[in-house]
Amino acid sequence: MFTDAPSSSQLILGIDKRNPLFALYEDFDQEQLHVYYGFELLEIVPNQPQAPAFKLLGGRLFNAGLKVQSLTEVFEVDRKTLQRWGRALQSGDAQELVRVLAGRSAGRKLTPTIEAFVRQRWPRLTAQGTYGSSRRLRQEIHEIFGVDLSPETLRPLVQELKAGTDPVESEDEPKESTLTVKSDSPVEDGLAAPALAAEKRETPCDCEGGEPEGDCPSNSLATNTRSLDDLQADNPKESPVLLDSVPGQSVWCEHAGVLLFARALNQISAVVEPPQPLLRQWSATLLLGAMNIEQTKFLNWQDLELLLGTVVRFPAPQRDLLKSVSTEATVAALFRFTAQGLSPGSDLYFDPHTEHYTGQQNVLKGWCPGIRLADKALHSDFIHTHRGEPIYFETTDNFEDLRQRFFAVLTRCRKVLNWPADRALTAVVDRGIFGAEVFEKVLADPALHLITWQKGYVAQSWDPKAVQGQLVMERARNAASDLRSYHFEYLDRDWPADPRLRQIVVQATNPQGRVVQVAILTDDRVRAAAEGIRLIFNRWIQENDFKYLDKHYGINQLTSYRVIPYEQLKGQVTDREVVSGQCQALRQEGKDLRQKQARLLLLQEKCDHAAAQRQKQLTELEHRQAEAQTKAPTVQFQIAKLRRAHQQYEAKSQPRREQIRKWSLALAQLEEQAVQHQAKVSRLDTMIAANMVRMEPQSKRLMDTLRITVRNLFYRALEPFKKAYDNYRDDHDYFRQLTLSSGVLEMGSERVTVHLIPTVNYSPQLRRIIAKVLEQVNQEELQLPDGTGRKLRFRLGNRSELQVAIRPGSGAVEAETTP
Repeated sequence: MFTDAPSSSQLILGIDKRNPLFALYEDFDQEQLHVYYGFELLEIVPNQPQAPAFKLLGGRLFNAGLKVQSLTEVFEVDRKTLQRWGRALQSGDAQELVRVLAGRSAGRKLTPTIEAFVRQRWPRLTAQGTYGSSRRLRQEIHEIFGVDLSPETLRPLVQELKAGTDPVESEDEPKESTLTVKSDSPVEDGLAAPALAAEKRETPCDCEGGEPEGDCPSNSLATNTRSLDDLQADNPKESPVLLDSVPGQSVWCEHAGVLLFARALNQISAVVEPPQPLLRQWSATLLLGAMNIEQTKFLNWQDLELLLGTVVRFPAPQRDLLKSVSTEATVAALFRFTAQGLSPGSDLYFDPHTEHYTGQQNVLKGWCPGIRLADKALHSDFIHTHRGEPIYFETTDNFEDLRQRFFAVLTRCRKVLNWPADRALTAVVDRGIFGAEVFEKVLADPALHLITWQKGYVAQSWDPKAVQGQLVMERARNAASDLRSYHFEYLDRDWPADPRLRQIVVQATNPQGRVVQVAILTDDRVRAAAEGIRLIFNRWIQENDFKYLDKHYGINQLTSYRVIPYEQLKGQVTDREVVSGQCQALRQEGKDLRQKQARLLLLQEKCDHAAAQRQKQLTELEHRQAEAQTKAPTVQFQIAKLRRAHQQYEAKSQPRREQIRKWSLALAQLEEQAVQHQAKVSRLDTMIAANMVRMEPQSKRLMDTLRITVRNLFYRALEPFKKAYDNYRDDHDYFRQLTLSSGVLEMGSERVTVHLIPTVNYSPQLRRIIAKVLEQVNQEELQLPDGTGRKLRFRLGNRSELQVAIRPGSGAVEAETTP
């Protein structure tokens, strides 16, 4: 479900007489140049002057005969450089092309291939010490590559390698354990020195110099200098058991993957004073797939206690504590926490999310898009950033219209997130906001701008000559380079209905060639039209996020069945006058009568028209018969038929006219009754009289705030993997499985090593990507959320590295190393 917002590209090289087909757009977000051949995306190159693809593009366009002055402005190089690139492409000499593309670095002796060899060879070359290693390394380079490197050329790289491979052994690392990590690759886990690696294996394994695969000893969790039998003989009573966090022991943990979010889990309980451990516990359970408190009973509470410290077990006591924890102060603190590091900017998406309520409580009805009917419903007004991250919402019902709630929600959002009152915000609203009273309030507020659709706009004929601007938006499908292009042309003018507002008429063309024409309204006169178009056409990221929150975190969960009668809401809601129930009933009855009367009037009018035509035809036949002074059988039969039809018409018309007259009298009586009844009444009093209730929102609001918090945490953690994997079809599923994986914890007094054992089968390439992502996580120096402050270090393990045994009578399963 995870998708990126499409990027907006700026046209930097348009078509002209000498260039009727090629157009270049610059994508500022991705730092790329997108080349279009007509409406088709031809290629994407990095917007980096030193990139070979950048130079090749410049050379091709130069050879294609485009205006050189325009090319020099776009590529920011002189004419001679473009000419050199173009000639290298035309020469057909591969070496010359490589030399031109390499630029000033073409004559370097320390090539990327030699550098890669040095990095791969260095750990083995220095396993017994670094003395003379540089000289031996230069000799090997000469023998293999035929290149003589000076010590000065090699010195920076050697110094970097020395600084990165100094053996460091923590005092808290277990010396003797049934499950330890002392790998022969310092780059892989950083726990063992190269000298130890050489000591463990006297002869290289079959995969020496290549990628370890399968059950290779160099890739095993169980590699150690002593055998398992020796360790058990020395410490017969210290076999590790599950859930034992004594330093030096290794324990199995069902929920080890959730530790990837350890920093946030450490912080989230401290957002209020005094700290509230339940917030940390509920965040962890949501990340582990328990969408509500009831589903937490399927988690391993002993493992959660090992990871988080003190926990509240079982659903019943959690529900009892939920009401006391669900305070406005806690919710506001969580909103501020989830907004940290998101850079929401000034552009916000505002949209209500409706949940269909199927319970027995007498709650208000509203439009439910899921069933396309009006029924009992709960509403949550969400605010998302321009990147699609939810940062604020309020849970309510349909007592107030969205056009009333809109301004109040934005005001409270400013207050909760500590935004200054004069900070200008731009709200993008897809539906339910169009109205003259809304536009008046927006125009009167200098700190608020609105972008929305013009309701009821009718497409007009499109004049290409009148177009004032164009842009291209690209949306990635299965990979970053798999782009779909959407083309836009627009007119920017005053809105005829209210010249104070700005109307942007857009004609959009999708990749299939389908064209639509819509109109956008905004009060912002300064902002570029292209930015407004990009924002409102990106609104799908908020809609998709509702589906994501529901599928993975249960945003549609009810949480609490408690209700608040409207009688208790006096003074808390803004009352307003509405049409009374009696008047509404009378108006509805009158509407039904008018519909019936209208149908009967239409039928009578058709019958009157047909009767007039028959009478005209009858007169003509009688006149023809009189002139002929004879009674022809055919004419006589037609005359008789018309007279019978007229008699039937007269017989049926009389009761129809009588019924129409009665309904007219009934409508007059209904109008008199409506005048006698009170037209306007208090909406709140009406709700109280009807025994209406509102679902208690605070408990649900707290849990939903945690849901959007963990959603944002997951997206942030996914980003490095998403970028490295570059496969949008299953990247989310693969990473989620990693966070849900079990594992083995090596407990130390100052550090805990987490060996993640996923249930899915990762390919070798995917394992390498995950290993790099885990290495980045290790650099953050996360701490175990149990309050001990022990640092965490992650490693991707393998099931084949474990041997499981059951000790009869102990009731515990222990993880042992493979001898």
